[in-house]
Amino acid sequence: MDPGEATPNRDDVAASTNSAAAQQSADVAVQRRQVISDLFQRGLAAHQAGQIDDAIRLYSTALRQNPNQPDVWNNLGVALRRSKKFDAALIAYRRAADIRPQNAGMWSNMGNCLREMMRFDEALVAHNKALELDDTIKSHTFNAGLVYRDMNRFEEALDYFERALTIDPDYVDANWDRALAHLALGNYGEGWAGYETRRKLADNPIRPLESAPEWDGKLDLRGKRILLRAEQGFGDMIQFARFVPLVAKKAGHVILECRKELIPIMKTVPGVGTVVEKGRALPEFDVHVPLLSLPHVMGIGENDLQKISTDSYLSPPQGKRARLAPPPGTALKVGLIWAGKLNPRDRSCPLETLLPILSAKGAAFYSFQVDERRGDIDKLGLHAFVTDLGDHINDFGDSAALMREMDLVITIDSSPAHLAGALGIPVWMLQLYTTDWRWMVDRSDSPWYPTMRIYRQEQPGDWSKPVEKLGRDFSTLLQARMNSQ
Repeated sequence: MDPGEATPNRDDVAASTNSAAAQQSADVAVQRRQVISDLFQRGLAAHQAGQIDDAIRLYSTALRQNPNQPDVWNNLGVALRRSKKFDAALIAYRRAADIRPQNAGMWSNMGNCLREMMRFDEALVAHNKALELDDTIKSHTFNAGLVYRDMNRFEEALDYFERALTIDPDYVDANWDRALAHLALGNYGEGWAGYETRRKLADNPIRPLESAPEWDGKLDLRGKRILLRAEQGFGDMIQFARFVPLVAKKAGHVILECRKELIPIMKTVPGVGTVVEKGRALPEFDVHVPLLSLPHVMGIGENDLQKISTDSYLSPPQGKRARLAPPPGTALKVGLIWAGKLNPRDRSCPLETLLPILSAKGAAFYSFQVDERRGDIDKLGLHAFVTDLGDHINDFGDSAALMREMDLVITIDSSPAHLAGALGIPVWMLQLYTTDWRWMVDRSDSPWYPTMRIYRQEQPGDWSKPVEKLGRDFSTLLQARMNSQ
């Protein structure tokens, strides 16, 4: 189940099927009721087991037998939303609302669906309806706050998160999103403290290490071997690697754990003594701490962040250098990343949107895509305009060596954006309307990466304005480079 959504439950099923039984003759009603109940119970079991397609099929069959079941419509909406079939989910929720309009949980679920569809005004209407009906349920208040979060209205989001926490101070989801809202607003004291809530998230397990204590920032590290533990995604690890040199000044030896693909570049971080692949046997250490906990335990504030983000802190692996052969007359070599993973949300910018930029004379474009979206080049017939580097990239060390040859990297919000920034390469990032906390709000620069420029969507799902602005800036830069040759 998604956080905040009503969990399908057996009691609601009994209430919805009994009403159908009363309308039928006794023998037929009992048989029909048993069939519908069995279908719903099987659908519920499949839903709770994560077999969403089976759940959708069984719920739908139960509803064809008797459409007057608001609980089944609601659960079907939950399952459809989880499958990202948002339009169908919305219809299911509305059918539930027609039958039982006083169900606060259903209105909250409908608001969640509308939020994911980026229909924020309608989402707020649905959530306000849920709160009018029942404002004692913590998830109803929290879910309303998520709409303001996705609208980048973090102050208002914080108000709702705080209200949810007055109902349940230990509410993990509300504590987590409150922390991210503080970080987005630059409130690093509250933000880093709350960021520790990630340890309680179901999808962010940090295995226990009982062989040594966890560093709290107070223990003297002189002569100590400290293990900085891996967690979360590639971009997070690259972003927080900037804190490693600060630890190295205090410790006798720094051991950095990371995923295999990151090892070549993590070895270049100043102060790293040993790099170990995540999941492998660990060398001896005296203390440990998750890498992403460093700003909290070290008391990193906004002024400290500005001080340590002025220089690059990664470099290509020693001895690894790429050699490119750009076409004659090339004044600007540009790296491109236009697609990324789909969760938690798809940050991709369609490659065809960038066609006006790709047509510029004097620029050579190189794709850093390493997934199936490399096929977009062939799909659009752009081999003469974009050189595919995917076959030459096996890890971030390869990417770093190739990026070092670029004059500019144009990318979506992705791990290559972090890599380019950490290498000190000019990077222009296309950002979704709903911002990630680290890129803050209403600014075109980043306190994390001095070489970054951000082009933000002004409307949900609309890349036209940021791409148009990026195109103008690109033309100016390209013309300046050509004039200087």
